[in-house]
Amino acid sequence: MGQTLSEKILSRACGRPVGQGEIVFPEPDLITTHDWYVVNFAKVLDELGVDKLFAPEKLLISTDHEPVATSPLAAQRQRQVRKIVERYGIKHFYDVGRGGHGHVFPMELGYIRPGMLTIAYDIHVTNYGALGCLGIPVVTEITEVLACGSVWLKVPHTVRVNLHGRLSPGTLMRDVAQRLIAELAVDDVDYGVVEYGGPGLADISFAGRQVLCNTPIEIGAKSAIVEPDQHTLDWLAGRVRQPVELIRSDADAAFHRVIDFDLSLAEPQVAVPPTPDKVVGVSQVIGRKIHHAFVGSCAAASFEDLQAAAEILRNRRIHSDVRFFVTPGTQQVLSQAEEAGLMKVFVDAGAAITAPGCGVCAGGKIGPLADEEVSINTGTRNDFGRLGSAKAEIYLASAATVAASAVAGEIVDPREFM
Repeated sequence: MGQTLSEKILSRACGRPVGQGEIVFPEPDLITTHDWYVVNFAKVLDELGVDKLFAPEKLLISTDHEPVATSPLAAQRQRQVRKIVERYGIKHFYDVGRGGHGHVFPMELGYIRPGMLTIAYDIHVTNYGALGCLGIPVVTEITEVLACGSVWLKVPHTVRVNLHGRLSPGTLMRDVAQRLIAELAVDDVDYGVVEYGGPGLADISFAGRQVLCNTPIEIGAKSAIVEPDQHTLDWLAGRVRQPVELIRSDADAAFHRVIDFDLSLAEPQVAVPPTPDKVVGVSQVIGRKIHHAFVGSCAAASFEDLQAAAEILRNRRIHSDVRFFVTPGTQQVLSQAEEAGLMKVFVDAGAAITAPGCGVCAGGKIGPLADEEVSINTGTRNDFGRLGSAKAEIYLASAATVAASAVAGEIVDPREFM
């Protein structure tokens, strides 16, 4: 019996062949965490009497959840993080203004390659699947990984998604990603890996692949991964020096389920409160008045997302009742957007631009919602209280739908603005 892509990656990380359902202790190639958990893991290590990390050279820390300290307490936490980095001899530390979103910039900088295993604190490390890397979140058990070099995992099953067709005019990959998690059965993907392939994959950009890998975690998947191809090689050219292997699942691999999915959606999609998989066509929520909009987060961190929003905002003004926040995913994306003139478009339209990183999506530290307010944004979650008041509502959509709605002051079909 052949192996799935994820089983191959875990087999290499374990030093022996492994199969679905086994309990294993794989050694990751990379470990990641962010600014909001560094102090916590250091405290736990102190309580356990651990004074050094098992493999400090594997750890990457990013300051992305609060790159601009919004209180004296936050500034103190940042100072503590810097001291912890020095104490443990951590070399891969990306402080304020150095990288951006930790689920994105490591791919830009060549840290991520096909076939790698990354174990992380934060759940959206699954973004790395866009390059054929298996990113697995363990949340607070990251402390055990830092102390011991590994932690137990069950080898997940794989749901294979074969993509067909092409996007319809006016829809973006975020629309596809939201529709897909609405159609996938939660029982099928629970503690499983969603693996993407098929002929439709060839036309999906690197940014689109990130979005596909970002969303399945919201319905219980353990991870998501794209079958690496020539597009992967092209994107990595000049970013990595090591040889790149285009590993893929064997022809006789045992998939839990195989799904064929048509990319040509009928219309843009919107996730309505209170969960990301409660998805409807935009026509079902047209006219809902909004007060708040946001383009950013690890689900919409790319230049392509900013470009889609800017094309709608060009020569238009954001509605007077709406405050609109734009967060470039990384320093590189910010620089690219500036060179392309997108930042001027946002400023002229009346948007507030925040430092690269999570932006508003990081729990509403920036631009929170008040009671009875409604937001439409490209964040990762829309549960009540996610961005401030539990009495506010959050709708999730593509950058194009968000921008068009910000102009109209209510949810609209973005195709009317294109």
